[in-house]
Amino acid sequence: MPPHPALVPQPRRLEWGDASLPAGRLVFAEVPDALAAFRPHLERLLAAVGTGGEPEVAVALTRATTESEGYELDVNADGVRVRAGDPHGALHAVRTLVDLWDGGDGDGLPHVRIADHPTYRRRGLFAESFAGSDRMDATDWRTFIDRAGQLKLNTVGVSVYGCWDLRHDTSRSEYLFVPLDDFPQLRTPQRMVTWDVRTGREVTQVYLPTFFADDLFAEVVRYAAEQGIEVIPHFGGPGHSTLLPRLVPDLSALDDDGAPTGYGYCVSRPAARAALLAVVANLVRQHLVPAGVRRLHVAADEYYPIRNIDPDDRLRTVSPYCRCDGCRDLSPGEQLIEYLMAIGGLLAEHDIGMVHWHDTLVREGVLDTYLDRAAAAGFRQPVITWWKYNDPVPVPDARTATTWVAPTTGLFATLFSQDFGPNIETMLRRGRQAGAEGVLAYTMPSPADHANVACLADLAWNLEGSGGATGFRTRWARLLSPADPDAAAHALSLAGTVTASYPLMMYLLQHVLPYFATSAAGVTTYPDDIVRAAALTQPPLADVLRQSRATVLDAVASMPAGRPVRYWGDPAGTWSHQLLRLAGSLGLLLDLLAAARDPGDGPDAAGELTARGVDLMRATAAGAPAYLVPATLREHWGLVREIGPALERLRDSGAVTAPENWHAWII
Repeated sequence: MPPHPALVPQPRRLEWGDASLPAGRLVFAEVPDALAAFRPHLERLLAAVGTGGEPEVAVALTRATTESEGYELDVNADGVRVRAGDPHGALHAVRTLVDLWDGGDGDGLPHVRIADHPTYRRRGLFAESFAGSDRMDATDWRTFIDRAGQLKLNTVGVSVYGCWDLRHDTSRSEYLFVPLDDFPQLRTPQRMVTWDVRTGREVTQVYLPTFFADDLFAEVVRYAAEQGIEVIPHFGGPGHSTLLPRLVPDLSALDDDGAPTGYGYCVSRPAARAALLAVVANLVRQHLVPAGVRRLHVAADEYYPIRNIDPDDRLRTVSPYCRCDGCRDLSPGEQLIEYLMAIGGLLAEHDIGMVHWHDTLVREGVLDTYLDRAAAAGFRQPVITWWKYNDPVPVPDARTATTWVAPTTGLFATLFSQDFGPNIETMLRRGRQAGAEGVLAYTMPSPADHANVACLADLAWNLEGSGGATGFRTRWARLLSPADPDAAAHALSLAGTVTASYPLMMYLLQHVLPYFATSAAGVTTYPDDIVRAAALTQPPLADVLRQSRATVLDAVASMPAGRPVRYWGDPAGTWSHQLLRLAGSLGLLLDLLAAARDPGDGPDAAGELTARGVDLMRATAAGAPAYLVPATLREHWGLVREIGPALERLRDSGAVTAPENWHAWII
């Protein structure tokens, strides 16, 4: 027999036999009514198992008393038996059959006995509305849900409204994913300057988010529900909310002179509250109630003043706090409570509960006060989701509210991929110790983050037996490369010395691309400033870039051939592609520095570097899903188009001509 297949998530109890069951087609002998809620999807999953010929194998599915979502699976010479306590357990058992088949030799199912149930009852991904996800079409969303379901996740969050600061040519980062019939002015056309692979030229694209334009909300909710997945829409605000206050000024916060600020909400004036509730009521009536949605994620995060949101003065700090007569004496925490109570009252009329991020409620010291008021008003108990994506992660307080934790499986799908295994493990362990019952990870849907998503699913399902991120990596290596899992594990570990370091990736390597540089218009010059920083004699930042590049190239060379994984393509190939993208970008910047130091390279240096950048963009586009290509190439084009001008500026200034000289023995 071939090696036993790696199963992710790892089952709680597993006993392998020493033979296999030939399988042509699998069919249910019977599906009890108590387990039939997802019968069409059960049958689709079962159809994925077997050669398609003979023999036909009956699957005996029976009801049993097990943990919530639990199941028992027995594959032996007599056939396949599944015992499940609820419809989700039946789903998970059949998903395990699919994984057993996919990881096998293509002929039979290995004999095995499994008894299984999850650590966390709620396990899911929150998909942000952002550049990239704004171009996902119906097929892309179905694939995203398929990926979540096969990993035994049961929740998908979808941001339907979100706003951030200005980026890229002062374009507003606003994303409305659902049309609102009562507010036709609420639309978020995107303007993107990027590079077109077909023409090899810079292009300007103007478009509406596909989720909005194709009105995909109901279809996504329905498709997920067929797989036992609850969709929780996410409604951003009152922090970094720019679209609603600007285009529905009646609800906007007011300044000291009584003028709408276009940022944040007034929570005291009757007309302002009515305008806010009219928007939410339209969302409820048009989308949530018809789709059967039972929870709305009313964000409540990052409620504080920020800058870089006023196109006319990007350095001006703008506050979301209202200064009208009724609001000015309320603290920020009190204004937030009034906002949540207003929306919560409307949602309660439709028996829709709320989910909130923890940070502002905790920072302002009003979490307990808010929970007391929500209980007194008769709301369903809100869910408080504790989030953080770098160390140290918070210790959740699960004593007074339903509590979830939120690590991340990927922050910026258009930037370089990071390994968030350490963040996932720490967040889940602290959540478990505190009594949290759910996990809802922040994500930007991308196949490049497959390992992070699988790590989340693995640890959320069986944290006790997972061995944490290190144990997951071992199983992941077996799944990627069954023929040489030790070499795969070494390659993953080697790359992780770079990609799993949040400070290295987020505060240095990600800045090689222009995303962060565009947040300080008029203050920074890109890429000149990062080249100057790497040219300093102390600290040796250029060597940080060099070693990072050499390490990830070594990791790619160490990775053995992989295998396809259902719904994800070739994960090992995607992993290598992402590391080559990082290495190529670091190489461009380092060679730009070298060319700036040596004017003797002549005028062709810029042309040669630009040509390499174009090749890198073509390779990047070839390895990315279509919905991510324009926004990803926008980042690379922001560097490539500046190579010539930056080289000229750097040479003219003479700022980087001095050779590196920081340690005598490092040459």
